[in-house]
Amino acid sequence: MPDYALQALFVGVGLAVLALSHGMLRKTAKWLPRLGLHAAMGLTALLCANCLGSLAGLGVGLNRLTLPVSALLGVPGVGLLWTVRYLL
Repeated sequence: MPDYALQALFVGVGLAVLALSHGMLRKTAKWLPRLGLHAAMGLTALLCANCLGSLAGLGVGLNRLTLPVSALLGVPGVGLLWTVRYLL
């Protein structure tokens, strides 16, 4: 295989990878800030709920399970944690 054909193949593959990564970054840029906002709201809600709940004797522990659930699901995740905690 001639050198220029191999070089053209590498350039083509490089451009394809660049185009795919650009598309992936554009899609990531759409949902990443929203995920961060949901995580911050969920963790804040969990901390506030625990502070207020501790006054009434109701609380959900902060551990390796509750923090990711509240971060991924946001404020509804905190409600889910409280529901599961007091129904089971």
